[in-house]
Amino acid sequence: MLPIYVQLFYFWIRYSMNTRNIRKNCPKMKVTRYILPLLFIASLAVSSCDKQGPADATVVVVDSIGKRVPGAVVVLRQDSVVNPTNGVQASINEMKVTDAAGQAFFTFKLEAVLILEAKKGALEGRDFIRLEQSKEVNKTVIIR
Repeated sequence: MLPIYVQLFYFWIRYSMNTRNIRKNCPKMKVTRYILPLLFIASLAVSSCDKQGPADATVVVVDSIGKRVPGAVVVLRQDSVVNPTNGVQASINEMKVTDAAGQAFFTFKLEAVLILEAKKGALEGRDFIRLEQSKEVNKTVIIR
């Protein structure tokens, strides 16, 4: 199904071509002639107002008994991904330390699937996280 603004524009073109003789004698037709293009332009303006926000991630690090771990190092990174068009290698590597509540907060401009690594002393844990545009993703990692 076509968007409403395309349908209105199509209707306006067909309508104006079929009613040229009628429009000369009827002033209401002249009003319609100007309203439909204005509706078309307004619908374009409204449909293009979608703004994208950042992709946020909150990582909670817990130990094997479920207790939050403050001071753990959390790394979000991407495997070596090479753009097939221009050969540029993507390198995302963010490191944060968890706060007193065992949480680390990350913000990225775009969506991504990243490798998540958490470590404190001899304890470590790994997982994956999928970031979504304009949303906050919460992930809990167990370190053992």
